[in-house]
Amino acid sequence: MVMRLPIVAATFMVASISIGTLLGVAAPASAQEIITCSSRNNQRNTCSIRTRGRVRLVRQLSDATCRGNWGYRNDRIWVKNGCRAEFSVGDRRYGRYR
Repeated sequence: MVMRLPIVAATFMVASISIGTLLGVAAPASAQEIITCSSRNNQRNTCSIRTRGRVRLVRQLSDATCRGNWGYRNDRIWVKNGCRAEFSVGDRRYGRYR
């Protein structure tokens, strides 16, 4: 009985880790697609995105402010006036970010 307990405990741990891994892979709605878009020479620039979903600014990378200097429409993000940032692209169907 003394030798059996460690084997049972080890088997339980492996099974728990395997199930956790499977559940983590099976939840693609929580994964986010991050797009970096940059204004070059303070000019307006657009960046393609693969969805017509919602977009939010995740992190500003430029010294120039991105406040009021970015937006999105359909399948594109636009930036201007030196804004450079990372954007999270979401899916409208589920109201979640991808």
